[in-house]
Amino acid sequence: DAVFAFSVSLLVASLEVPQTFEELKIIIKGALPFFATVALLFLLWYQQYVFFRHYGLNDFSTVILNLAYLAIILFYVYPLKFLFSILISSWTGINLFPKAAEKGLEVLTNAEFPELIILFSTGYFLIWTLLYILHTRAMKFSKELNLNRFELLFTGREKRGALWNAIVGLLAIVLAWMGAAWLAGICYLCIPLLLIINQQLFKRQLAKSHLTV
Repeated sequence: DAVFAFSVSLLVASLEVPQTFEELKIIIKGALPFFATVALLFLLWYQQYVFFRHYGLNDFSTVILNLAYLAIILFYVYPLKFLFSILISSWTGINLFPKAAEKGLEVLTNAEFPELIILFSTGYFLIWTLLYILHTRAMKFSKELNLNRFELLFTGREKRGALWNAIVGLLAIVLAWMGAAWLAGICYLCIPLLLIINQQLFKRQLAKSHLTV
């Protein structure tokens, strides 16, 4: 919890106290990428929260995996905000990079865009891979944890979802590296569909076992 709070604090600390009303308006414009980044951080915190609430593993390997998970999140705080700023700026036309505009600097060139996709996708791939490994360990210790049938199916769903998300990130890396950055972006649009399919598979497994959500 403290690490996630610190991540949000880093985002807040990057905001300077406005000296004029014009600077205040610039900060307000940056609210959209700020809240988008916080929302994604909350999602990642919730994934970790659910895992440790369900399983409570504290062996050395799990601690190391959790440390790597938190380190990646801390590293990606600013890249995430930059990515969201780029996306929101392109969608809305709001200038979220006034300092670069004043200096006549190009925020992101066409040649750099695939590199940005690879940077983001690498973090996405690593985070979900770690969650996949963590849930694999939970399945390994299912007897010690006394997991019932429902809990086993639930863990299987989380493990499967983490694997699918990791594959999406890996596929995006490959496509961006091959120069098809636009296809890499489309990969992420498939995530809601994958979530629905995963949930439907989970419900079907519950029905076969005569269990309910």
